[in-house]
Amino acid sequence: MPPHPATVSATGTASSSSPGAVREVTTSARRALSGPSGPALWRGTLGAALLTVGGFGAGSLPVDGGPAAAVGLPGFTFGHGQVLALVLCWTGIALLVTSWLALGPRAVRGLLPARDAVWATALWSVPLLPSVPLFSTDAWTYLSQGAMSAAGISPYEHGAEANPGPFTDEVWQDWRTTTAPYGPLHVLLMRGIVTVTGENPSVGIIVLRMVVLAALAGLVALVIALARRTGVDTGAAVWMGCASPLTIVHLVGGLHNEVFPLLACLLAVLLAVDGRAAGAGVTLGLAVAVKVNAVLVAPFLLWILLARRRRDPAVARPVARALADTALAAVAAGAAFALTTLAAGLGVGWLGALSVSDRIINYLSVPTAVAHLVHAVTDSGLEDVLSVTRSVGAVLLACVLVVVWATHRRDTPTALRGIVLALVAFFLLNSVSWPWYYVWVAAFWFAARPGRRATTAAVAGTVFLILAIGPDGSTSLYSPVLAAAAVVAALVTAWWWRRRLRTPSPERAS
Repeated sequence: MPPHPATVSATGTASSSSPGAVREVTTSARRALSGPSGPALWRGTLGAALLTVGGFGAGSLPVDGGPAAAVGLPGFTFGHGQVLALVLCWTGIALLVTSWLALGPRAVRGLLPARDAVWATALWSVPLLPSVPLFSTDAWTYLSQGAMSAAGISPYEHGAEANPGPFTDEVWQDWRTTTAPYGPLHVLLMRGIVTVTGENPSVGIIVLRMVVLAALAGLVALVIALARRTGVDTGAAVWMGCASPLTIVHLVGGLHNEVFPLLACLLAVLLAVDGRAAGAGVTLGLAVAVKVNAVLVAPFLLWILLARRRRDPAVARPVARALADTALAAVAAGAAFALTTLAAGLGVGWLGALSVSDRIINYLSVPTAVAHLVHAVTDSGLEDVLSVTRSVGAVLLACVLVVVWATHRRDTPTALRGIVLALVAFFLLNSVSWPWYYVWVAAFWFAARPGRRATTAAVAGTVFLILAIGPDGSTSLYSPVLAAAAVVAALVTAWWWRRRLRTPSPERAS
């Protein structure tokens, strides 16, 4: 895919806050909104605003009813009012998804300026700033874990119920006895937010969203940087990795902590591409200190470091040098992880809580979906079947990961493709999977140089996944009607996408 001509305004990297820089940002926004991308940018912004308003009645509401109750409209949160809120939410989703799709054909052809993709990410994210958590209740749990740590109670040893108070009141009942499966850096971050906001969970959500938006800005910068290092189109990379509905809805709206380890992993890969092994190790260690699945990226750093050594004519023994680089990265990662653990003062008890995910049952995990099918056909006990299918899935996953790693060592693009395949395999074969996990795949997607068919499948899969969860965090796939709607929407998207890509682009023709 040919790289798109780069401009300062396309990357959003103005060097200062001078009047000239302000004018440049204003000019960039005006060009984006008045150009071919304008209608989609405006429509997506309206969708995000509708999603925020609808979320006040149908999202993951605080126990006091949230903003709707505060302004004297508690009826918006139940009955006919909640139905209206749901209509607004799904209308907002439809506008966001169709706006993203409208930019897609130009993106994959290398005709979407990075500037437009960056503005799409910004304009579709900012309206969500005042919203309640959307499509998940996890953010309330995150803050309760920070409150526990601030109160001197280890979230690795106790559930939220050990720390009664306003934060615990917001945690979903089923999770109040569950210990935290997240690393020490996650707890430190949530402790800091709770310390700033005091005993006010709703303010905590706003502050957390501001932190997530800052991380998203970093994600945009790193996706652009990685695209440039690997010679792929920056507009396409940002469109898929940052402006995607999965990113907007689940990272910004749902406030999932995926954004933090993903940010660190992207930086680790970028540093490895530049040959900075120690820095890559430190950032990877920090990623693992948030979520353990970041280790999936680690083995591929060897191949990236090896590719760099092979390109250097001054290096006589590239394999030996790459192994030394990897050893340095491993030591740096271990040191970063250890220091973070010491700073949190909570030990590594979170590793024992990772099995909590086994309590979650949804069809996005292949072993779980197979278990449901076997259960329906044979009338066997679901838990018994799950234990077998998940064990088989774990063995199969281990084999797939080893094969992918061993066969994707030729060069940096091949290693990046291996990262994408490893992430997809993990999310499909793990005991549990959620739509927001696939933001990892989207962030690395175009750097891995996928084929047209693979991108078609990724686009259709994005539409399916965005319909898999309801605004309040409930799983839609247990409803046959909603599951069928998600499948039909994905198939229609694939048909439309392939049809659009067969149509010559007016921009290219001119």
